[in-house]
Formats: sequence, C-alpha cells, structure tokens
Amino acid sequence: MTTRLQPSNSRSTLAARAVFSAALATSLHAFSGVALAAAPAGVSTGGCEVIASGQLRGSEYRAQYEGACKNGLANGEGKAIWQSTYAPDSPPVVWQGRFTQGIFLAERESVGAQRLDSTRALLDLGPLKATGSAKPGNLWVESRVDGKLPASVCQPLSLQVSAQGDLSDDALTKRWLDSAYDRWFAVCKQAAVDKLKGRNLRMLVHNGNDWKPDSYGNFPPGVAQATKPFGTSSVDTASSWSSYSNSAAQQKASAQRNQAQSEELQANQARIQKFASKTGAKQIVELKALESNPFRFGKNVILVAVRMEKARTPVEAFVRSANGSRYDWSSVLLRGPISDWDEQGRIVAVRVNGRSTDKETLDYVILELVDSQRCEQSNCEDYLLMPGKRWLRDDVFHAGVNTQPPLVLAGGKP
Repeated sequence: MTTRLQPSNSRSTLAARAVFSAALATSLHAFSGVALAAAPAGVSTGGCEVIASGQLRGSEYRAQYEGACKNGLANGEGKAIWQSTYAPDSPPVVWQGRFTQGIFLAERESVGAQRLDSTRALLDLGPLKATGSAKPGNLWVESRVDGKLPASVCQPLSLQVSAQGDLSDDALTKRWLDSAYDRWFAVCKQAAVDKLKGRNLRMLVHNGNDWKPDSYGNFPPGVAQATKPFGTSSVDTASSWSSYSNSAAQQKASAQRNQAQSEELQANQARIQKFASKTGAKQIVELKALESNPFRFGKNVILVAVRMEKARTPVEAFVRSANGSRYDWSSVLLRGPISDWDEQGRIVAVRVNGRSTDKETLDYVILELVDSQRCEQSNCEDYLLMPGKRWLRDDVFHAGVNTQPPLVLAGGKP
C-alpha cells in the first residue's frame, strides 16, 4: 500500500501546529518548516508517494515527507515521518535515507528497487558474481512492507536471479542458487537467518536480464525453481535446495530422448529393410490378413512377425502374431528348421503354400520358411516400429539385391 505524503508549505505548518501538542512540535523541531498531513488512505492528493503498510496509512497516523521527489514518487535522499495522531508524545516512525520509485531502501547494499504492487517491492542487490565462465548475473529480493517496517532484503519473500550461461546444466544452475544465497547471507548475516528459522526461502533463476514481473506483480516462472529451509547455520547452503526443477534441463533431456528415439526408429527401418532386401521380400503381412486369403500372395516371399506357439516336429510349429497378446490365436503352420527357436518373437521370410488338408490341421495356412531373424524386443518393436512411431501393418517394400531402398507404404508414399 502507499502513503501520499504532502510536501512542506508554510500555511499547512500553521494548521498542523494548531493540532499537535508542544511535545510533538519539539520532536519534529528539525522539520519545523515541514507540514504534517493525514495519510490519505491511498487516495491521490498530489503529494509525494511512499509505499507503506495499511497500518501507517490509516487515520491513526499523520505523515510527512521531505526530500527528493520524481513523478509523484519519493526518489533520492529523503525522510518520511509518521506521527501517532492519538499519542503525539510517542516516538514517530521515521524512514530516512534513499528512496526509489516511492520505495525506501532500508539496506545500504540495495542499489535500486521496483514496485510490484501496493505492498511488495523488488529490491535490487546488484551484480552477482559469475560462476565458471559465465557473465555476471544480478540478484533481486522480493519483500513486503510490514507494519511500521519498510521492505527489507533481510525479510525476503523470494530471491530472483538473473543468471547467465547454459542453464540446462543443472550443476551450473545450482551454483547460481548457491551464489545467490551466499550473497544474500553476506548482507543479512546469521542473525537474520535465525529470525527466519522455520520458514522456506523460494528462489527463481531467470535466463539473462530479459525478464520482468507482469502488471500484477507476478513473476515469470523462470528457468529453474527451488526452495531452501532457513536453518541456524550458513554451512549447509550448497546442498539443501529442495523442490528443485529446471525447465531448461528438462527440455534438453526431452530433446535428447527424442533424438535417441528418432535414431532408434531409423535403425528399425534400416533393419527391416535390410532383411527384406536380403530375402527378396515384397511385403510385410499380418497373420490375420494372411489367414483371410493366403492365395493372393502367390509364390512371393513375404515377411511375417511371429512367435512360436507349439513345435510339432523339429521342422514344423504352430505360430501366432509376435506383437499380439497371448490370447491372439491363429491357424498358421510354419514349416522349416525351427528346432533352435525359443519363445522370443521373430521376423520370418516365408512363401505361402496354401492350406493344410491334414485332418489335425485342416484349413491351417501353411508357410514355408525362407529365412528368419530373432527380434530383440518381445513384440518385435525393433523391426516393426517405424519413424513417426508408426507400426508396420501390411506394408509394401521395394526389394532390391544388396541394397537398402526406402520403405514405401501401401499407398505408394515414402
């Protein structure tokens, strides 16, 4: 909140002296030429404004200010006084020193301030020593006017850091956190920390100086956030950050994961294409499509992803889809050397040999094995999952001898 403090003038001085007792006049002898005016409770009256709490803005106090003023705000060297209306003999509340934008700079280390709202200020503690090869940053302290006290860097609501360098590096970002806390501690000392015991300090790390609070005094989320419990000692500053998060590091890790996944999917594509080229396969087919009409493939070599369900002989086994559930049954009989197969899925190159006429396997689709490749993934993802996270389903290949041509979809587009 703000107190609109009237500049001095001789007429109001006479009025004020008629109201206040001789004791009050004595206590303000040094400012006998400065008038006292009732705090306007936030109403603009054309005076010089100082950010103060609601307690000092009420009718219980009369306020005055003398000193530098800019654009209606106390700015520069000045002195603000609040005197109790009903206890004129009590000591006045005095803020004397430097002001900026109506904010009293209670600590000499503050080099500036920015108003956030009617009670909060962002106090500038100036340059922050760089970590590593990064350029220097800057440290800001969010604080609030409280009762009869001005905003103080030693009563922080949060620390705001303008940091430099690659903030996706968690180690670097945490060094900025430690450096900021050490700088704050150097100003406020152990006594301030002891008074704050039981509270948590919140810190936001921003990338460079190109950030600012919004019109409501809210901070941007920053690159990194962390909290730290105030303790009784300064030696634990480096390892006591909790609730740490770093969006830049998360984005970098996500990009790395995406890149690794993209490379993996491209490797899958190359792997299936190489096997198709080696075996002369024209197409990859799902078992369900194969079972409905196996004769449409003629004697062409096709690829199928299968898992052995049950071996009948060393060269014959019932198979089911490699990337289906264990309850996905199929009526497919594979013939070829399968004695060394385990339960892992496989990509097999086969030719269709019609349907079985044997009584025990009547109407089963018979596949003659040309070649096979054991999958590393249980569902043959390492052969079937393509770039774009697209599964191979009844897709057509351009097969060539000793080449690895691009994979072509059934629609004819790569």
